[in-house]
Amino acid sequence: MDDEIRLFAEGRPAAPPYPAEAREAARRLLLDEAARPRRFRVPWMGWQAVGAFGLTVALVGGVGVALSSPPAPGPASGGNGPQSVSVAPPADVAELDPKPGQFIMVESETMYPSERYTKEGEPPIRHLYRTKRQIWKSVDGSQAGLLRIDHLEPKAFPGQPLPQEGLENEGSALHEIDGHCPSTPDSLRTDFAYLSTLPADAAGMREHLYAQEDHGKNTPDDAAWTRIGDLLRENYLPRAQREALFEAGKTIPGVEVAEGVEDAAGREGVALGRVEHGLLTQLVFAPETRDFLGERGTVVDAAVTGAPAGSVLALTAQTRVAVAGELPSAQGAGSDGSCEDLSRQQPAATPSG
Repeated sequence: MDDEIRLFAEGRPAAPPYPAEAREAARRLLLDEAARPRRFRVPWMGWQAVGAFGLTVALVGGVGVALSSPPAPGPASGGNGPQSVSVAPPADVAELDPKPGQFIMVESETMYPSERYTKEGEPPIRHLYRTKRQIWKSVDGSQAGLLRIDHLEPKAFPGQPLPQEGLENEGSALHEIDGHCPSTPDSLRTDFAYLSTLPADAAGMREHLYAQEDHGKNTPDDAAWTRIGDLLRENYLPRAQREALFEAGKTIPGVEVAEGVEDAAGREGVALGRVEHGLLTQLVFAPETRDFLGERGTVVDAAVTGAPAGSVLALTAQTRVAVAGELPSAQGAGSDGSCEDLSRQQPAATPSG
C-alpha cells in the first residue's frame, strides 16, 4: 500500500499526506482499481474529488485475478433466509435486518473519469471508464469480504476521442477485502453494525460528520461532505441514520438540494449537491425512503475540468442491496492484506519492567 501512497503523492504534490489511521479508508477507495495492471494514473480532478466520487488511482498491480469467463457469483442466503432490496424510489420497500455473521451485498454500476500519463509534460489521455460491481461486506466488519468487478464498455471523455489503448474494457476480477482493521479507529468503520449506532438525529449526525481530527489540506466542510459519500457508497444504513444523514448534509455550507436528479439507472431522486473543482457533485436519494440511489458529477466550469459545461463525467447507480448468509465461491481471488500493511505501520510495543 505504501508504494501506491508514495506514487500518488509524487503525482499530486498538493495532496495531503496520509496518516496511518487513514490507510484503511484509502484502501477501500483503491479497491475499484484492484485488478488493473500497474500504470501511473492519477484522478484528474484532484484529491477532494477522490473522496467525493470514490475515484481511485490505477496504481495497484498484482492484487487481482483476471478471469476470462468467470461464472457470476451470487449471494447465498442464510439465517432467516435471503433478504433483498432493489433500491428504487417507492416508499414501500422493506428494510433489511442484517445479523452478525452475515454479509451485506451491494450491486452497482459506475462511470468515472480516468486518465493516463504517457510522457512528462504532455497532457493526459482521458476517457470515462465503466464497471459493474458486486461487493460482499461483513455485517460487523469481523470477517473478510469479496469484491467482483466487471468492466463495461468505456466512453469517450467529453470533447475528446476515445483512446485506442489503455482502456479498462476487458474481463473481470475477484478480490478479497479485509474487514475492519483492529489497528484503526471506529470512526473509519463502514460496516452495518457500526453504521447502525450512528446518531439518528440531524444535529448528532452533523457532529459526527465534523468529528474528524485530521482533514489534511481540506476544510472541515470539505471533509464532512466527503464523509457523507464514504458512509453511503456500497453500504447499507438503517432508515433513521439515512434520514439523519440527509438532513445533516443539507446544513453543510455550499450544499444545495435538487429534485428530479437521475442516477445511472434512470431513476429520479432528490439530491444533495456541492460544487468542487468546477464539478457539481450530487448524491441522489430515494425521495421517501432516503435509500442511496447513486452519484452524478456534472461540469459547471469548463476551464477547470477540461470538459464542456453540462457534461456528465461521473454517474453511478446502486441497484441492489441484499443480505447473504455466506460468501460465494472465490477460488483464485486476489488477497487484500491491507490490515497487515497497517499493522506494520504501528510502533513496536515497548517491553515493560
